[in-house]
Amino acid sequence: MSETLTEMASLLFSSNRSISGGDLTIIPDLTIRERHRDTLGITSHPVETGAAISDHAYKMPPEFSLEFGWSNSSANALMSTFSGVTADDLLTGNFGEEYCRQVYETLIALQESRQLCQVVTGKRLYKNVLLESIETSTEAGTAYSMFVTVNCRSLQIVSTSETTVSNIQLSNQANPASTAPVVNMGTKNLKEVTNQKGVLEMLLGGIFGQ
Repeated sequence: MSETLTEMASLLFSSNRSISGGDLTIIPDLTIRERHRDTLGITSHPVETGAAISDHAYKMPPEFSLEFGWSNSSANALMSTFSGVTADDLLTGNFGEEYCRQVYETLIALQESRQLCQVVTGKRLYKNVLLESIETSTEAGTAYSMFVTVNCRSLQIVSTSETTVSNIQLSNQANPASTAPVVNMGTKNLKEVTNQKGVLEMLLGGIFGQ
């Protein structure tokens, strides 16, 4: 509970959106739009009244999309390439021509790694997130900036455990003929019978294992 409160407090008092995975953290220069989608999966089959189960409806993993923007002239670009900034760069406002390209490559690398990410938005904190799709376009007016739409999906992480079941003795079973485990009796071959005596011998042999 305390961990959740700490995470929520960090979300409320932090104005920075971010996408984090492993050692990589991506912070947008501009947040254009955030869309959140929570869906309840509902069965189309008839539901029995008073049933003790609730599999007629289940919570789907959250989905959301982020529309972020970056610019080669932003403060983040200046900080990331400060050692290479010249006086001409300051005058033209083009601090780092490779900044947007680096951000885009980082997003692609994070997606290709299939690593579960943590995403901070203005509404909520998401964990166990995968970047489902990344979309961007470049036009004449956006040559030194980048607008990206990232569609994300959360995964439902569960834990499993193993257990060992001991062999059940036939003497402890109420009906061994019905509940006994399958036993390999070998290959059975058909035998041609020419008279009634042969039929009787075959039946008796099957019963007594002869």
